[in-house]
Amino acid sequence: MKKVLIIIGSLVIGGAERVARDIGFYAKDRFEVHYLVFGDRVGPFEEELLDAGCKVFHADQPAAGHRRYYRFLCDLIRRERYDIVHAHTMFNSGWAMLAAKRCGVPIRISHSHSILDVRKNMKKRLYEAFMRILILRYATRYVACGQKAGERLYGRRVFNRRGILLLNGINTACYAYDPQSRTDLRSSLGLTERFIIGHVGHLAAVKNQAFLIRLMPELLMQQPNAFLLLLGEGVDRPMLEALIAELHLSDHVRLMGNVSNVNEYLSAMDVFAFPSLYEGMPLSVIEVQTNGLPCVLSDRVPKDVFFSDLLTPLPLDSAVSWISALLNARRGDSGQYVSLMKQKGLDVQTFLGKMYQLYDNKS
Repeated sequence: MKKVLIIIGSLVIGGAERVARDIGFYAKDRFEVHYLVFGDRVGPFEEELLDAGCKVFHADQPAAGHRRYYRFLCDLIRRERYDIVHAHTMFNSGWAMLAAKRCGVPIRISHSHSILDVRKNMKKRLYEAFMRILILRYATRYVACGQKAGERLYGRRVFNRRGILLLNGINTACYAYDPQSRTDLRSSLGLTERFIIGHVGHLAAVKNQAFLIRLMPELLMQQPNAFLLLLGEGVDRPMLEALIAELHLSDHVRLMGNVSNVNEYLSAMDVFAFPSLYEGMPLSVIEVQTNGLPCVLSDRVPKDVFFSDLLTPLPLDSAVSWISALLNARRGDSGQYVSLMKQKGLDVQTFLGKMYQLYDNKS
């Protein structure tokens, strides 16, 4: 079997992390897959991957010492003799592509998952420019989950000419709308009679959950039974908890943390809200559409993820429009969307088939 090293910042629950996890989890007897993550934290996906027979290595963040990180990569690659190095770490992938080339790895894949924030200081801009040079010179495949994500990492001209657009995939059957799950979960949460506005994502500035919390006082004036359900965990949790307390919303907003049954929560929701400041190709929006759940989202989310009539993009500077769209959203025939998403090539097996072709060095 070919040996693969997947480099990902962490194995916590998240979109890019799930993509990286799926590659090793479903590889079975086809590839031997190892992971390199930053820091000591053991994420939920790490435990699943270890059970599936993968190995996971930990290293310090590249920013803690770029030379030390590069030497660590070279030592690991030489010791394990990888056939493929696949980096999901945006501009930090430059170090992985350089190390893999110097150590004789034939297949070197850089994978972009985000459009990132372009407002950087000069030092960061210079670092990105240097990393892009390394990626373009030493990667053998320039992969991205969306057009804008590819342009952000590789440059528009290079990605349009040589890039590979590889749409993320999910287990579409798992995210089908389930009316029984809706009834059971709403009952267990004590929200049977509430109008549930839902969100799934890291509790981080880019996901902009504070925007939704600040909408709630006006939403409640117009819809007294409105309830905001936030799934996910992250560094912004203390700030969001303080904001909920400040606005006296403890009876109307709930932070659920990470959950393993996101599919059931989607079925329980009435509308999904996604006010991100920027995105690559968010898996949660694919999951939402598969579930048949109407979604109001930021107009900054790339159009790559628009696969159905369920999405309503709005600017973040128009709170009135958001409130109106959220309160007027209604489920239709939720059961029709699984087949639609499969037809669009968004099932995880379609994604993995294309990914494994790259591992086999096939065009």
